[in-house]
Amino acid sequence: MRTRLTFLALALLLGTAACAADPGSSGSPASPDDSGSSGGPSPSSSVAGGAVGTWGNPENSREPSLELHEDGRLTGTDGCNRLMGQWVLEEGKVIFKEVAMTMMACPDVDQWLASAASAVPADDTLLVYDGAGNEIGTLTR
Repeated sequence: MRTRLTFLALALLLGTAACAADPGSSGSPASPDDSGSSGGPSPSSSVAGGAVGTWGNPENSREPSLELHEDGRLTGTDGCNRLMGQWVLEEGKVIFKEVAMTMMACPDVDQWLASAASAVPADDTLLVYDGAGNEIGTLTR
């Protein structure tokens, strides 16, 4: 039974990974060196550049962590299950899209990161929100 669940979770992950976001969409994260019409960085690219990176401690697989890649991919763990998907910047907020995760049973792990829908970087802290807009946790750089 566990093998079948693992296979189904893997199939879901592979199917989701094949659905890449359109790189030309207006919600794609801007790289830190994108320029606005004035020649300097636009406010949205500053937020996107501030969001890119590793949040949490990925070296401790029992703690939640996320890595927001410049190309709009996200990878991470909730402290037990692996996460992968996409992120975009919308109105100054990081929005998580097409997120898939493995489905292992983890009785001692608070899996709050599985409910993440958006996040806002604030200095060296990533404030994470659920779909209702409630803060559900934080990750530090």
